[in-house]
Amino acid sequence: MKTILAAALILAPTLASAQTADPAPQTGAATGTSQAGGWLGQAQSLLGGGGGAGALPRIGSIGAGNAAGLLGYCVKNRLLGSGGGASGAAGVLGRLTGQKDVQSQPGYAAGQAGQVQAPGGQALSLDGLRGQVKNQVCNLVLNRAKAFL
Repeated sequence: MKTILAAALILAPTLASAQTADPAPQTGAATGTSQAGGWLGQAQSLLGGGGGAGALPRIGSIGAGNAAGLLGYCVKNRLLGSGGGASGAAGVLGRLTGQKDVQSQPGYAAGQAGQVQAPGGQALSLDGLRGQVKNQVCNLVLNRAKAFL
């Protein structure tokens, strides 16, 4: 149950923005966004809105080293689509790790082990996540990694 709530708090901003971007949200098994968004909102409110000292890490606050390490973890474990080229995960990973000192930055080794590390000592293991949740977190990591290029 903790794993599901942890994933819910990490993905809530992403799913919420997806809901507001769609003027006519779809429901059902095909998208699950509307149903998941409602459930995520409930999970967030049960845990105090996800803020405060005990909050789970937000992908948008991780550093370049942790993003590169996590992206390596996601690529190694085939958790991202097979999109190739410079904008694909492997291309982004190569360009990011090719930057000076990224591999020696704090959080890189932890990221390679699947550990999200955010400022304030917040951490989460991707190993504890399942299925599509893990894939969605890896997609968020890919987007965060692109921001450092």
